[in-house]
Amino acid sequence: MEVEGVRSDGFNAACGIVRHLNCLQDQNRLTRRRALEAIRTEIHSGYSKNVDDEIVIRPLLRAFSDPVEKCRELAITTSSEVLKLTSDPSSLLQCVIPTLVQRLAQPEIVESSEELRLNLVQLMRSVLDRCNVHVAPYLNDLV
Repeated sequence: MEVEGVRSDGFNAACGIVRHLNCLQDQNRLTRRRALEAIRTEIHSGYSKNVDDEIVIRPLLRAFSDPVEKCRELAITTSSEVLKLTSDPSSLLQCVIPTLVQRLAQPEIVESSEELRLNLVQLMRSVLDRCNVHVAPYLNDLV
């Protein structure tokens, strides 16, 4: 028996992660950090059946430019985990590669933290390993 206003767990999980994704645009750094931690928790609890990966990855990639280093670190780590859990990460290349190029391939250093630059390079390596030939259109950007 289904009560009006009560939805299935899948729908509630999807609403929860979307709410956290919206919090990534908040002005308060603590709110953004908590949202990133909550997104990471949702990912580990199996959100992927209910939410399109592109809906999750785009706000996380925007958080790579967050002024707070801890938020950037959480965004990079969480994006890496999303890409590992995605069955077809090549479908996300059109948003992942430009963000990596923006953070790593500029004449001036954009990412101030050496550890986060390493995490970004490891993320790029992981994407290249999993996507193989689908990366070909982006080779000029990556080199």
